[in-house]
Amino acid sequence: MQRFSYHTHTNIFGFDGKNTAKEMIQRAEEIGFEEIGISNHLIYHPNLYDKDNMFFTDILKVEKTAAAIVESIRKAAEKSKIKVYAGFEVDFFPSAKWCADFERIRKAAGADYYIGSTHMLRDKDEKNIHNMYHYYYKYEQRFKDDVLKEYLSNYWLNIAEAVKSGYFDFIAHLDVYRIFRLFDHLCFDKEIDNLIDTFGTYKTPFELNTSGWTKYGTQHPDDSFLTRLRDKNVPIVISDDAHSTSMLAQHFAKAEQLLQDLNYTNRWKLNK
Repeated sequence: MQRFSYHTHTNIFGFDGKNTAKEMIQRAEEIGFEEIGISNHLIYHPNLYDKDNMFFTDILKVEKTAAAIVESIRKAAEKSKIKVYAGFEVDFFPSAKWCADFERIRKAAGADYYIGSTHMLRDKDEKNIHNMYHYYYKYEQRFKDDVLKEYLSNYWLNIAEAVKSGYFDFIAHLDVYRIFRLFDHLCFDKEIDNLIDTFGTYKTPFELNTSGWTKYGTQHPDDSFLTRLRDKNVPIVISDDAHSTSMLAQHFAKAEQLLQDLNYTNRWKLNK
């Protein structure tokens, strides 16, 4: 069974994890991990609508914060018995301005790896950007279907552009929006076909995210995605998306069995 996870979070600076980096590392050692990556969120865009400790609109602030997060992980790992990587789960945007800013942030942060993700609903020009969690839990009004259709179409296109960008070691929870159950009546077959083809061309690894079993009753992505990406020979890695020590390696045995049943053998690992 896979004995590592690269998609984990901590509570630094009031982010959404429940434990410190040191606690996550210690628990990883206890359960027999051979290595762990800690990948707090890196969410930056000048046009972010929602407010949160993890959301940044000022590049100087996010540069400083990212560097401090990496430094804190390095310090927490000083006496670790296992290999510890410092990474980020990055919300990607395709505009030239954002890409230029991200390249600058990468230099300031000095992380070991980057996970590409999409948690945002946005328009084409990146002028209106809304976090899906805030939309689901905090917004009093829902977008009309034509707006949702545009935003979700851009969601799939956003992931495809993240794959193409070359910035990321792997891509997170491809169909994470399903946990909100707000978009099931909309169809995006064309966009999904494009995404599958893009993965097939670029061979960027992606994750089987086990947190979906807890939140939604099934893994991310679903079996159809897994089968199609297997047929494209796209590398896969299991992730727990652990936001607490109790989530480390959660559902890993179930994930291993699923991959075995699907004969999904192209597995990915950092510095393999």
